[in-house]
Amino acid sequence: MQLRGSGETLVIAATGDWFTQAPAPSGATDAGFAGVVDAIKSASIGLTTLDENLLDEKNIPQAETLGTIRWPYGTRVQAKDLRRVGITVVSLANNHATDYGIEGMKQTREILDNQGLRYAGSGADLAVAQAPVGLGASPRRVAVFAITTSASPESRATRSRGEILGRPGANSLRYSPDVTVDPETFATLQHSPIATKSAERGQLILSGTIIKKGLKTSVELVPNEQDMHDILDQIKLARSQSDVVIVMLHSHEPRNQSDAPAEFVQSFAHGLIDAGASLVVGSGPHQLRGIEVYKSGAILYSLGNFAFDYAAVDPRAADVYEAGMDLYQFAIGALESMGSFRVPQTDEPIWWQSVIAVTTIERGALKSIRLQPIDLGVDLPAAQRGIPRIASPEHAGEILRTLARLSQNFGTEISVQDGSGDVRLNKQSP
Repeated sequence: MQLRGSGETLVIAATGDWFTQAPAPSGATDAGFAGVVDAIKSASIGLTTLDENLLDEKNIPQAETLGTIRWPYGTRVQAKDLRRVGITVVSLANNHATDYGIEGMKQTREILDNQGLRYAGSGADLAVAQAPVGLGASPRRVAVFAITTSASPESRATRSRGEILGRPGANSLRYSPDVTVDPETFATLQHSPIATKSAERGQLILSGTIIKKGLKTSVELVPNEQDMHDILDQIKLARSQSDVVIVMLHSHEPRNQSDAPAEFVQSFAHGLIDAGASLVVGSGPHQLRGIEVYKSGAILYSLGNFAFDYAAVDPRAADVYEAGMDLYQFAIGALESMGSFRVPQTDEPIWWQSVIAVTTIERGALKSIRLQPIDLGVDLPAAQRGIPRIASPEHAGEILRTLARLSQNFGTEISVQDGSGDVRLNKQSP
């Protein structure tokens, strides 16, 4: 599958997470959904993050062998819907990449192949998972990478070394917590039955994590230097061979309930642009986060949800990313308190509001970003929510005001006119 259109202009329609078991409606009977399809198909390339596995219908009765069926999964129906909507490239790098084991991940890739959809972010080993999707020809040669910061250790792909095969999984950026606690908390933790003394004065070890005594409690997430080095080198190489590099970045950190990205995610996104990416498309927290215009590129920290079916989620299946565990608890391994966490309440409007970010690039230079608000049924009963439709004027204004407020924190201005928003790019640094 190649790029749509011709000429020197590249138009990218970027969307948030696809996370549904429900079939998409017919555009002929649903004008709002038809508008979404038109917006994406009018672009050269359509992007989404597939936040679920796709399973072969013949294997679903035996799917218990792949893991407990608690998270939604799709089938060929959802793959056909993705193509019908106009999606051309799918990110598989996320915390659900191996919900149904390695076999579930393999079936997902096979089903996407069958529908002619391209994908990045997972594979038989790290080299495959890291590889970008290449599309088009000069002056519209595009390389699309997919990376997740939110991944369990067992779901991360590892590198093959000689005859030792790597582990299948997702392309991930690992990180570790740097934890400091106030004196009172430190004294309490010292008496924990799972705490051990460290050789360093003023430190202890809890669940394998070093806890330092300080004036106040803080947690800093520190990205793995080797992962950073490898990823940025790949971006530089791809930029030398392509006109445009796009990175799809899935990150729940610091938690789902936060409408701002973790500090290390922002620094990493800056590094991606510095290495040659023109656009970083974020997803993960199931709500909108701000947009940053950084140097010659743009970072969309989260586009929220594109298709969303939380009615199918068993709350008992919530992992640390979906359940919204805070950084401190996660860092010290406080997993015994997971029972008190639940997936987000579905009556909150933020989970049902999103945008399609339509980005125009000419000969490698970012020219415009137009934001088309979409509504996933915030006013509908829960059972009818989840399908993207062009937002009404009232909801469009609300969505754009929210995104404009979040983007102001990054020095980005969004102008609103006729139910859509335009990101002002005049503040780019040379």
